[in-house]
Amino acid sequence: MTETKRLRLRVTGVPCATCIIPIRRALEKADGVKKIGANYAADLIIVEYDSSTTTEQQIIKLVKKTGYRATPYHI
Repeated sequence: MTETKRLRLRVTGVPCATCIIPIRRALEKADGVKKIGANYAADLIIVEYDSSTTTEQQIIKLVKKTGYRATPYHI
């Protein structure tokens, strides 16, 4: 059974809006990621993903591989 979850990530170390493009591209290629949104001004990325295919930790690791730090952001 698939369950779509939403993960909000605060991404630090991104100097400009264009610099977030590699993160988006990496996430778009990841298995289980369904949708990606971003608020560049707030350094926030929102990822909708299939929890039966990937996990929050795998998504965070993927962002780290692009050279940036990501931490869960809870409202």
